[in-house]
Amino acid sequence: MWIRNIQLSLLSFVFGLFGVLVMDWSAVREDGFFQGYSVIVGIVICLQAAGGLIVSAVMKYADNILKGFAASFSIVLSSVVSYFVLKDFNPTWFFVMGAALVLIATSLYTLPPNTQQKLTQTILPVTTQNIEKDP
Repeated sequence: MWIRNIQLSLLSFVFGLFGVLVMDWSAVREDGFFQGYSVIVGIVICLQAAGGLIVSAVMKYADNILKGFAASFSIVLSSVVSYFVLKDFNPTWFFVMGAALVLIATSLYTLPPNTQQKLTQTILPVTTQNIEKDP
């Protein structure tokens, strides 16, 4: 698995280096590769690297469904923080409905199996009378 990651990263490195050579070579030659980097840019790079490591840990110790829920929940959480703290996000009704569905789905997924089965039978009672039999 590590070999595949190294192969993919080397391929990305080649394409990125090609883009720098074609688009920004004169600026890199004059001011260096890290021109324009600030502390904020460094923090963003570190956060992206940490996010990649966290995703790999989730995939190793959990499953893909949990990763999807975590990504959805993080979008909802960052939007709530953006709305209340930064005051730069105005949610639409579609966003509110989608966020509610994400929270409900996450809650249902984390319930113990017996509770899930009881809840499902309560919401969707399935009996043999409701199911048509094939002739």
